[in-house]
Amino acid sequence: MSKSNIAFFGLGAMGGGMAINLAKEGYPVTGYDVYTPLVDKLVAAGGKPSSTPADACKEADFVILMVANMHQINSVLFEGDNAAVNGIQKGKMIIICSTCPPKFLHELRKSLDGANRSDIRLIDCPVSGGTIRAANGTLSIFAAGPKEDITSADEVLNVMSGNLYKVEGGISSGTKIKTIHQLMAATNIISTSEAMGLAATVGLNTKKAFEHVKANDGTSFMFENRGPHMLADDWSPLSALGIIWKDAGIVCDAAQEIRFPAFMASTAEQLYRRGNDEGMLKDDDAKLVQMYLPSDKGSLVAQKSSADERINASHQVSADTVNDLLAGIHLAASVEALAFCKALGMDTKLMYEIISKAAGWCKMFTEHMPQMLEKNEWTLAHCKDADAVRERLVCFELVDCRADIVLIAILQENAVDKCRQIKYPCPMASMALQQFYFAGLRS
Repeated sequence: MSKSNIAFFGLGAMGGGMAINLAKEGYPVTGYDVYTPLVDKLVAAGGKPSSTPADACKEADFVILMVANMHQINSVLFEGDNAAVNGIQKGKMIIICSTCPPKFLHELRKSLDGANRSDIRLIDCPVSGGTIRAANGTLSIFAAGPKEDITSADEVLNVMSGNLYKVEGGISSGTKIKTIHQLMAATNIISTSEAMGLAATVGLNTKKAFEHVKANDGTSFMFENRGPHMLADDWSPLSALGIIWKDAGIVCDAAQEIRFPAFMASTAEQLYRRGNDEGMLKDDDAKLVQMYLPSDKGSLVAQKSSADERINASHQVSADTVNDLLAGIHLAASVEALAFCKALGMDTKLMYEIISKAAGWCKMFTEHMPQMLEKNEWTLAHCKDADAVRERLVCFELVDCRADIVLIAILQENAVDKCRQIKYPCPMASMALQQFYFAGLRS
């Protein structure tokens, strides 16, 4: 059987890998992007170029959009005589892989209907996993829409994914899942900068500190992915700040719409805003570590990767302190993410499974969230040993139970105090600590 024709819009770091993977798998892929060199890469891999969005869609069975935002989606589909909607044949399908606000999917359906194109099928399929998994066809995809349409798209979705989740609830449900996931991704990315900046500031061997965290409960996918960029002083834009800032904004806007208090996500979003103000919008988001460093020492993390390995602690900060800082942040963010999931009416057990396998993963999530799933109550006060957490935060008594949340809270407080003593900014850790304090007020 011949394979379906695909029109692909948005050939950047993620989209380019996805389109090239489809072409290598034998699919006829016609690409469109405003930046011609990206189209040339697809052509070199066996794809075809197009001169306009409408031209790209003339033979397409599936129209896949992986552009930067909802505004670009509207531009591609509806703007001008050569808009894609004018080239899509009757009954064909649009697959939205871009991360957008959940409400946008319903607005898009109305726009298609309003353009007398109710015949065009639409499914909501945001993706997660990064550039390598995009190129390998092993992304996590959260597919939502009419069941018969999802089934029709299986052949294409399976080629692009390693984990394909079919989310119930119709269009926007897939985007809700991605929005919850991005709360974890957004907090984990900026926290990596906060932690690695601290290690460099006090003069620890940053490579050893990175390896220590990676082997302990402060680690995350984003820490393990972004940390090496900092150690190599390599700011090649594999995932630009503008992308995660946009996603963090979507999280905060969605939370605001349902009056959900997203403390950790909001703090992260404000830090991305600061990064933009410092001119990093198009840089790799790992470069945000420079916000935490003196302006003339932007390469300090890389420089300290060869520091004396015999220095176990400096300014009372050790690799354990760095790990504790991250552990506290990740626990607070994990609870916030699943509370957000419940507030949006999504399945928390499915969300747990998704985050555990996707780029929003952190070790604290998989260690501490399972015991909360049955009760489905999502505050730090409902975590295991919550009473002890409250007591120890007040009494500052250290107990010998490293795996317990009690010790995590205490050690995080110690970590924040040490940051304050040396006047090192730790907004993510400080906000996490406030969530522990709030939990301490509830029985």
